[in-house]
Amino acid sequence: MKFKSLIFITLLIAVFQVKAQQPTVLPQFTFFKLDGKPFSNKDLVQGKKNLFMLFDCTCEHCQREAKLLNENHAQLKNTNIYMITLDEAYIIPQFFTSYAKGLNSKPNVTVLQDKNRTFIPTFLPKMYPGIYLYSATGKLLVYNAGDGGIKKVVTALRKIK
Repeated sequence: MKFKSLIFITLLIAVFQVKAQQPTVLPQFTFFKLDGKPFSNKDLVQGKKNLFMLFDCTCEHCQREAKLLNENHAQLKNTNIYMITLDEAYIIPQFFTSYAKGLNSKPNVTVLQDKNRTFIPTFLPKMYPGIYLYSATGKLLVYNAGDGGIKKVVTALRKIK
């Protein structure tokens, strides 16, 4: 009987994990700028699309997507770009120096830390990097997990114009 209950609970958990979807409306959040100041929805630049990229400094997929983001920045200049990481502040500048030089200093790019570890349970990425493009009104336009997200975003932005 205990074995049947264990199997049932395991299957139930698996079903809920499969059904979990990324939020179709931009959720409430609070992350932190590298200077330690909080950054939340109320700090978003209004009237523009918002691109969120969850990255890890040691993730090869993230490194490639950050490089592509940097190379395609001109096509994203009218989009707010928020790059969120769970990494410690000391390693983040090296990530940009090595893989996306100058991207973090662009006027529409904000690098944020997820010190409270809320991005993953809130946005539900399936893997790194998690890339989300939201409209100016907060509607999810593009979601991608892993490689190919920046290409998907650039293609979507061309179609929207």
